[in-house]
Amino acid sequence: FSRGELNIFAGGSGSGKSLVMMNIAISWLEQGLSGAYISLELSEELVGLRTDAMLSSMSTRDIRKDMDTSELKVKMFGKKAGQYRVKGLPAQSNVNDIRAYLKEVQVQTGIKIDFVMVDYLDLLMPVSAKVSPNDLFVKDKYVSEELRNLAKELNILFVTASQLNRSAVEEIAFDHSHISGGISKINTADNVFGIFTSRALKERGRYQIQCMKTRTSTGNGQTVELEYNIETMRITDLPEDAPPVNSF
Repeated sequence: FSRGELNIFAGGSGSGKSLVMMNIAISWLEQGLSGAYISLELSEELVGLRTDAMLSSMSTRDIRKDMDTSELKVKMFGKKAGQYRVKGLPAQSNVNDIRAYLKEVQVQTGIKIDFVMVDYLDLLMPVSAKVSPNDLFVKDKYVSEELRNLAKELNILFVTASQLNRSAVEEIAFDHSHISGGISKINTADNVFGIFTSRALKERGRYQIQCMKTRTSTGNGQTVELEYNIETMRITDLPEDAPPVNSF
């Protein structure tokens, strides 16, 4: 990913769009970058709990049982990582609400924002035009363009997510027709990834990312398997000697 780009992860309900975004955020924090996770769907408490599980390598159940240990592990991680803020915004918010929050964080804390995760695009409304919520093509066009402009304006790494439609439920390979709403957001995005998972894949500790569109590499149509820890919800690169899992 490069600064100023619009990156979208698309998945069905319950596929783990939020989990993937949280894991990317943690990887960037480990590199010393600072950022914000803005959720229009999950509560700040749930995002925080999941993040703590990933940082501390403890399950959410164990965190509730042993708050002191998890707090110590999170603080130790924080000493060598970037700054992180989690903010819940109501659905139907817009890009100006996000911009105002980021400015408030920078003014009050002095944190230089390097990345922003917005969970997720479909729940935002455009600023530049009054659009009926039923006209998804036009709504998504304006929202995606405004998000990309925000990423360029602030020169940040930017990731958001989108829903897949009903036709994708039984599919194992995604294309642009499976994106919910208007394809206009796909046209605007620099990189689009489909998230494929199933109960069997999760039990085997795997997640699959399909590259549906990219302007910055030759990865179109390629699939990447990742390792998934079902207890801590951490998604990481597969070991080089790990055998591939047949997802069919």
